[in-house]
Amino acid sequence: MKILNRSNLKRAFSTVGALGLLAIVSGAGCMATDGTGTPASCNGLDASSRAQATVQAYGQAAGALSTAASKVEAQWLATCNAINADLGEDASQTSAAKACAVLNARVKKTLAANSENAVELKVQADCKADVNVQADCEGKCQVEADCDVALKCEPGKLVVECNGTCSGACDVQAPTVDCQGTCSGSCTAKAAVACSGQCTGSCTAPTWTGTCDAGCTANFEGSCGGTCMGTCDSKDSSGACAGQCKGTCSAKASGKCEAKCTGTFEGGCTAECTGSCAADAAVACNGKCEGTCSYTPGSATCNGQCHGSCTGEAKPPTCTGHLDCQASAECHASCQASANASLKCTSSATLVVSGDAKLDAAIRAHLDDVKDAFAMTWALKDPIADLAGKSVGAFKAIGDIGVQGATCFAASLSVAAQASASINVSVQASASVQGTASSN
Repeated sequence: MKILNRSNLKRAFSTVGALGLLAIVSGAGCMATDGTGTPASCNGLDASSRAQATVQAYGQAAGALSTAASKVEAQWLATCNAINADLGEDASQTSAAKACAVLNARVKKTLAANSENAVELKVQADCKADVNVQADCEGKCQVEADCDVALKCEPGKLVVECNGTCSGACDVQAPTVDCQGTCSGSCTAKAAVACSGQCTGSCTAPTWTGTCDAGCTANFEGSCGGTCMGTCDSKDSSGACAGQCKGTCSAKASGKCEAKCTGTFEGGCTAECTGSCAADAAVACNGKCEGTCSYTPGSATCNGQCHGSCTGEAKPPTCTGHLDCQASAECHASCQASANASLKCTSSATLVVSGDAKLDAAIRAHLDDVKDAFAMTWALKDPIADLAGKSVGAFKAIGDIGVQGATCFAASLSVAAQASASINVSVQASASVQGTASSN
């Protein structure tokens, strides 16, 4: 699982930048497509020509990523407007950039009100591309007969859709699967599991960062929805606190604590979690896994993706890494981009807001939408940038793409630029909600 964004904000927040790239591709949305987002000029290319088939795969990837980027941008618009509505701010904006700028202004106002105020958001996600989409695509554009995918694929990157016995690790994906292995996503178990990530349930750790409905009994710092005993905004307190509480909190403690959470917990747990655990890396799971359950039973039955040899291949193998075949690089890159447009993500988030209880409640109410939009934004960003940086020379080096191939490429490059502009809006929207927009 990859940590997408981490910020510890006290006095600064990134401002939504100018989106000048939109002007460059302002006419791209009027381009004729085949209904899937692929430029219509890419239809009719010679599928038996490796060069033309590869150009066509590029066009399909550009269309798929542009559609995915538009969906994420629309999700940011809806999410920021929904949070703004809960805050009593302007919720009538019609673009994600403007809607999230309204939220950005509210967050900066909160941070400027008091040096003790803070907004901290950490989003974690595990996103997996659809290898079936990639396999189908590569089967059409990789027309080189002597390219043995199983032999020429980067070691450890060969994946087989399996319905038989698997010699290596087997990954099973479903909304929820019984898992006795490692879970990349969220593991829900009745017994406590070692959790180094986001825990929803109860946490035995002596310290935690997150939200506990039962409150915190020792060395608490954050926002308190109950009685704050200690100080509130540096003043003695023995009652409700609308600002920064330090001491103890009787209920709905959101911040940092040095005591066990005895109630429902949501946040970062560094010890044993009873309930649901979503961690940076796969965690040992003996329960229900929402995501991908991986196990290496040693040639056991596998009804999923086999990382090794399978006795009952449901589909031809797919190389998810480098494929060492002549002229296959562009085909593989485009097909991998198409697969990335069909991502399945499991994500979790930890939010701490102090000094503005209303802001905390508003963002928390829509935290599922925020973390999902974050996951897709950062998963799509790099594939779109790679696609938008292609040149026609790379395809001409494979073979004769013809006049229609050149027309297809030019149209596809415009679609890729449109996708780049759209995902840039989402990147800036993410900065509005949590500050820095770093993918590390």
